[in-house]
Amino acid sequence: MKISPKISLLSSILFGAFALSAGTGLTVSSAWLITMASEHPPIMILGVSIVMVRFFGIFRSASRYVERVLSHEAIFRKLTSIRVELFQSISSRLREVSIAPMVKTVIDDVERAQEFYLRITLPQYAAAISGATTAALALWVSVSTFLWIVPTTLIFALLIPVLTRFWVDPVSFALEEKENRFAVEISNASHAQVEAELFGYGQSYRSALVESAEELSRNESKYFTRISILQILVTLSLASSLIGIASSAIESEELLPVHISMGIFLVLVGFEGYTTWFPNLFSAGKNRRAQRTVEELISSQEKHPIPEVNTPRDFVITCAEVSAYWDAQFLAPVTFSVAPGETVLLTGPSGVGKSTLASALFGFAHYSGEIQVGGVDLAHLPDGVITGTLQRGHIFNTTLRENLRIARENVTDQELIELLKLMDLDSISLDEVLGEFGRALSGGEAKRLSITRALISAAPIVILDEPLEHLDSALSGRIQSAITRLCADRALIVITHAPWLKYSRKLELTRE
Repeated sequence: MKISPKISLLSSILFGAFALSAGTGLTVSSAWLITMASEHPPIMILGVSIVMVRFFGIFRSASRYVERVLSHEAIFRKLTSIRVELFQSISSRLREVSIAPMVKTVIDDVERAQEFYLRITLPQYAAAISGATTAALALWVSVSTFLWIVPTTLIFALLIPVLTRFWVDPVSFALEEKENRFAVEISNASHAQVEAELFGYGQSYRSALVESAEELSRNESKYFTRISILQILVTLSLASSLIGIASSAIESEELLPVHISMGIFLVLVGFEGYTTWFPNLFSAGKNRRAQRTVEELISSQEKHPIPEVNTPRDFVITCAEVSAYWDAQFLAPVTFSVAPGETVLLTGPSGVGKSTLASALFGFAHYSGEIQVGGVDLAHLPDGVITGTLQRGHIFNTTLRENLRIARENVTDQELIELLKLMDLDSISLDEVLGEFGRALSGGEAKRLSITRALISAAPIVILDEPLEHLDSALSGRIQSAITRLCADRALIVITHAPWLKYSRKLELTRE
């Protein structure tokens, strides 16, 4: 039975607090045992204290283990749901937003949000519960110990988090912007360095780099100064509690040595939850900003509802006065249609926008005009209708089999072997790991793998961008014949500079 994420998170907070409180109990009971042993108490009392020490030690380890298991499981499930919501939000506005920041949010910001939950949110609640337990133990030890520990508890639980949020985080946000600018200036200064020196503008790049470095250094100095002040405040708070408890013990004739030792050890270990949390809290600005970015993007989904998914009445893809673009339009509008069993070639000089048009047909790039499949707008299509390849298909760092099964999960090894033979890839084992980005493959092999993956899919519309790239004439002919045969009953759009033997229509693209 699966536990809901909310219950898992709540349980992980409680077990984290149990682990911290058990650590406090372990140290305080050890202090009692060491102090009282010299007074030779009854053996039963010593036995009970020894059992308590062992209990707290075991309970702390067990609680910490359970807390780690529950928190990581809950966080990863939560992150999965966050990514799903992000993809839904992005897909509903794909043509209204820039892709790069969205990709950064899905990858980088979600990872930082994970760090925020694991390193900031969960420890904060666990430390708060543990701090309350420490205050209760202080009251049990003595009233004077309680009166000295409570101010430190309030400083740690309230003052320092507030100062971090409103005094350190803004500097952290600015620091990230300065770091990004510095990276850009480094790139500018190193790009075409020889030409810059020859033509006399190298100094301007160096000046901008020095200015950016100085600004970054000033920001870092401000950031670390503020963190140092907060760390000094933490140290002074702990020191004042220790000095206060010791002073109260000297002035009071009622406190026993055991109370003094327990009070001192209580200060040293009772705030462990806060002191181990603060380093993460002080550096949480970037994580907090990432979390805010993720939440804002998800909340914007309400203003941009996901389009209704419809089933097309047929699989004729129609483009009416379509001009694809990323930033500014440059492709002359085109009109064409492709029915199942037909092949349309898209040709034109390099840079005219052929690959951009392919990206628009996949739903990645912006476009003006109208793209429909069977009377259904492209944005409203269900998954699995259009497949194909772009010029650079991604290859995952896993086996050849898993790279292909992404297209159709229930494909058999025998089907894969037959297709790989057609694509002249049968020399590669299905179990061979292809390496990061498919570095073990040549350019031609990587291209044919992407084509194979597209042909495995059952999608009725196939778009292939330069499928014969990096191939010699003999292999090019065999691959072309295999594609034609396997797409005989599909709508096929081919973008190519190479000769294509069998096609229904050919469309020459031009710039405006």
